[in-house]
Amino acid sequence: MVFATVTTTDTGGEPLENATIVAEEMERWLRDLEGFQGFVLLANAERALGIAFWASREVAERYVSIRSEFRERALSFAGVRIEEVVDYDVAFARVRPDFAAPAT
Repeated sequence: MVFATVTTTDTGGEPLENATIVAEEMERWLRDLEGFQGFVLLANAERALGIAFWASREVAERYVSIRSEFRERALSFAGVRIEEVVDYDVAFARVRPDFAAPAT
């Protein structure tokens, strides 16, 4: 079963463009890890939700300390405060093939 880690942050009023830059950097780093399936960032003026998808809970747990260190460093550099990190099993997901831009 696909697994997801959701990180909720307080953006501190940072512009939405900064969220895109941080998300692109996080995805670039994560995509080299075995079992990484994708990343989505939802953002508004006050909060951002980063959702990282993994092939399984076991794969995600294998990288938990590395992911945590990178997340803390990247988000503190961006001036963003982490509010919560929660893990979920993905019970259902379906998106159109043209839903989002392809990874580069």
